Amino acid sequence: MRSIVWIALVLASGCATRPRATPEAIRRARNPPAIVEGRVLDREGRPAAGVTVWGLPREKDVGWSPPSVTDAAGRFRLTLVAPGEYGFLISWKGITVVTPRKDDPSRMLVALSPRDSRTGVDLVFRRDDWDRALLSRRAP
Repeated sequence: MRSIVWIALVLASGCATRPRATPEAIRRARNPPAIVEGRVLDREGRPAAGVTVWGLPREKDVGWSPPSVTDAAGRFRLTLVAPGEYGFLISWKGITVVTPRKDDPSRMLVALSPRDSRTGVDLVFRRDDWDRALLSRRAP
């Protein structure tokens, strides 16, 4: 059952599209943005370079913001629409994986106000989840 849920989440994350902007989302986009800085680390605490990080809006009236790609030290910096609440999505090799794990970045919740600056946000990159997703794409 767990593997079915995991596969369904992988497939659903690949089908995710940005919603149309509501009038409230357009209004919020005019506010001063919030900044979130952090690192993407693997399970052993090593930096994950070249990983794309997205702020995942939790509300319909918060628009999507441009992603950030981690540097050699795994650092990222996002400029996000505020006010709003966010989780995070990690993409690697064109694939975004969302799992039911408690440490999945999509489960994190960060509430931001205009001009907020959050630092020290560490996200876990579980490469084995991506390896399974890549293998499932290649399977006949």
